[in-house]
Amino acid sequence: MTFTRRKFLKNSALSSAALGVGGFGSLLGTAASALDLSSLNGKQLTAVSWGGAYQDAQRNAWFTPFAEAAGVELSEDTDPSNARIISMVKSGNVNWDVCDVGLEQAFSVGEQGYLEPLDYDVIDTTGFPEGFVTKYGIGNITWSTVLAYREDVITGEKPSSVADIWDTERFPGKRTLRDYPLDNLPWALLAAGLKKEEIYPLTEEKLAMAFAKMDEIKDEVVWWTGGAQPAQLLSTNEVSLAQVWNGRLGNLIDEGIPVAIQWEGAQMQVDAWAVPKNAPNKEVAMAFIAWASQAANNARIAAEIAYGPVNKASIPMASDKYASILPTTHFDKQLICDFNYWGPNFTDVLERWQEWRLS
Repeated sequence: MTFTRRKFLKNSALSSAALGVGGFGSLLGTAASALDLSSLNGKQLTAVSWGGAYQDAQRNAWFTPFAEAAGVELSEDTDPSNARIISMVKSGNVNWDVCDVGLEQAFSVGEQGYLEPLDYDVIDTTGFPEGFVTKYGIGNITWSTVLAYREDVITGEKPSSVADIWDTERFPGKRTLRDYPLDNLPWALLAAGLKKEEIYPLTEEKLAMAFAKMDEIKDEVVWWTGGAQPAQLLSTNEVSLAQVWNGRLGNLIDEGIPVAIQWEGAQMQVDAWAVPKNAPNKEVAMAFIAWASQAANNARIAAEIAYGPVNKASIPMASDKYASILPTTHFDKQLICDFNYWGPNFTDVLERWQEWRLS
């Protein structure tokens, strides 16, 4: 599939119905586009993300430029998981201000009372697809969970779908998967023979089918929790196949490591900004989100890592540096994550997943 900026724009401007996220409701606002950062001088911002190449890219694209523009003191942390956000808020000792989370996380943790509602009097949502603007989170990147493999290890027949990670006879060796149900259960259903359009919603019958399929490869899996881990495992040849976020592969490819990507059945998703309940610098956090959501600033990320912006007005401004491995370049091959399903069901499925992992 040939990449063009027009194709990128078309795919990124999908209706919320096609993306399965319209059920969050419309929170599109008309905040003033001019953002006055002068009142923030001397204040602090603690930004939290997932480490590795992704957080490096966010630092270069967003964290440091905002801190310099606003005159705020920047600090960072990693791993804004549901459990850590909830534990911090419950403890009454909140020291994070803004977190990068999955949109499903923002719904789940926010509805439980552990996130601040975003201030759409400050944050201008012009240009954002409706479903990517929610009460507790606003999209910041488009990304995909893909299958990557070592071409120097898998030298004959190549994987033709993410479902091939289940084929231990044709593709022997260890494989690494994220310890997270949202990524694995849809892939398991593809491996069980369902078509992409049949995956969502995950009914009880489909969940049972997916967990049964996960049982088949459980003993062959090296589980990962941090986004940098699968790329590291591939680079050191500890695994031959990996479930990995597409943006983590750019550095490996740049370094000449023989890694290939299979996009068939990959799942396209959205990350979002969220603010923990009782964040110590909530005003700064809202201003940061407003700044990072502006078209020219949202576009910055595509020059740093192979993730696309969410603001449709950002797309003509985005760098072509990683065009060949951007999610929207391979849109037609992918499964689109259904946030309508995961939003209200994530907590229950996560508990079931954790029980399965311990079994």
